[in-house]
Amino acid sequence: MSNYIPIIISATALLFSFYSANKKETKEDTTAITAIQIKLENIGADTKEIKSDVRHMKEDLQQIRERLAIVEQSAKSAHKRIDSMAGVETREDRQ
Repeated sequence: MSNYIPIIISATALLFSFYSANKKETKEDTTAITAIQIKLENIGADTKEIKSDVRHMKEDLQQIRERLAIVEQSAKSAHKRIDSMAGVETREDRQ
């Protein structure tokens, strides 16, 4: 029986060391996983913000296109009026 006591103590110490090492690794793994999750959440929030910005830029671009079409029509109309006024002046100059 006295031969078994050191074996039992050694086995108990071995089990305790495995348990302690495993607990320490679990704590480190949990810390690492938490950090990764936080970074992923930040990336997700940034992605949503970028999508929102792109959506607003598309809307702004559409408004600019509409305004440009109106300005082009107005410029075309103004050129016609200028051309017609220039035609009247050239006829008056001939007389």
